[in-house]
Amino acid sequence: MKGILKKIAVVLTAIVLALGMTACQGKSAYELAVENGFKGTEKEYLASLKGSDGKDAEKITIQELYEASGFQGTLQEFIKEYLNLNVPEDNDTDAIAKNMTAVMSAYCAFPVKKRVTNELGITVVKDTYEVSAGSAVIIDIDKENGNATLVTNYHVVYNANVTENEGISQLIWLYSYGDYFGLNGETGKDEEGDGIQATYVGGAMEYDIAVLKISGSEKLKNSIAQAATMGSSEELVVGEKTIVIGNAEGDGLSVTDGVLSVKSEEIELQAFDNSQQKISFRVMRTSAAVNHGNSGGGIFDAYGNLIGIVNAKNVNTDVENMGYALPIDNVKQVVNNIIDNAGVIKRAMIGIQVAITDSGAAYDEKGNLKIIEKLEVAADVEQTACAYGKLQKGDVLKSITINGVTYELYRRYLLTDLLLAVRFNDSIQITFERGGQLKTETLTYDNESYFTIYN
Repeated sequence: MKGILKKIAVVLTAIVLALGMTACQGKSAYELAVENGFKGTEKEYLASLKGSDGKDAEKITIQELYEASGFQGTLQEFIKEYLNLNVPEDNDTDAIAKNMTAVMSAYCAFPVKKRVTNELGITVVKDTYEVSAGSAVIIDIDKENGNATLVTNYHVVYNANVTENEGISQLIWLYSYGDYFGLNGETGKDEEGDGIQATYVGGAMEYDIAVLKISGSEKLKNSIAQAATMGSSEELVVGEKTIVIGNAEGDGLSVTDGVLSVKSEEIELQAFDNSQQKISFRVMRTSAAVNHGNSGGGIFDAYGNLIGIVNAKNVNTDVENMGYALPIDNVKQVVNNIIDNAGVIKRAMIGIQVAITDSGAAYDEKGNLKIIEKLEVAADVEQTACAYGKLQKGDVLKSITINGVTYELYRRYLLTDLLLAVRFNDSIQITFERGGQLKTETLTYDNESYFTIYN
């Protein structure tokens, strides 16, 4: 989804170029272009910025504008002097309204046995239901047939104290914004409300992601529900505005806002299965208020794009405004993996230990600050590993090519995230530096032992 955000950024630049650059101090872009040989009117200059398909500046990068301008100074100085790429500060109520129709309140009923005293004073064991509240986001919808695919947190649909169906709820009810809540805790059914029943497709505790589906719902057919517009978490910039939508405290959908505080970090949570196991999750951090019931809901950027799935908050009494969400680029890989692998996650493993031997920050081509890590194979490769005989200790990883697309490996998490896209019998290419020379090796995933299964 990198292309989506790149396109948006360029369109904004085109608007600024047409409406704002002549008001800045110094010479306008048109004046600079004339000095560098452009022949024609300002109107003709603006027309020259159109792409071959007639869309304004869609194929122009900031680097190209900088090089064509003749500006005497660095790229950063050019951006500061002439361009305004700040994320909009004002709420886009239209985008928020759309996203309110892409998020649903989720209530999961779990069968439990409860000891009660009847009218005769006799204690009996009664079959009843325990209900938990969360949220879910529509990521695909077929209104004509009443079908939809949604994503939520695994911990929303799972109860460690329930043995039936491995702890996964079989009574999952979803409510759109404004729907009437009618779930009966005694029966676990929506008897008088507007709930739409969903079924569990698959998921894994280790990723805290679950996929749900709605099939043949007449209510969905006639609703205003729509799928969320996917964004890219990798293209985010710290300080961007963020909007959280979810079923806070189980009281129905609500909206909070804040900024992106940290683009990527790891948090450690205790496993949901009552064990003492600890699980690490890679998350983004937001200052938007996150509360119980927001789990499984969406976090959106200022343009209305879905950038993550909310899953946790810091509950320490001396901490404020530290909510967490699973980055959408990772979530998309997990969801596709679950769907392709019949409800479980099968992650390809290279079979290497990767150490970060150097780390720093730099500006990218759009002037955004990003962290760059040096990734080095830290130990000898085991004979049973997919990379045996191909990679060795000391190799510095540079890029990975999956399904014909090459990705730069400038953060360690990118490697683990991208391997979720590999399927059985796929081949990938790893480019690395060894002894000062770049080399590329092909790894083929033709053995089930090269995958780790999560369910």
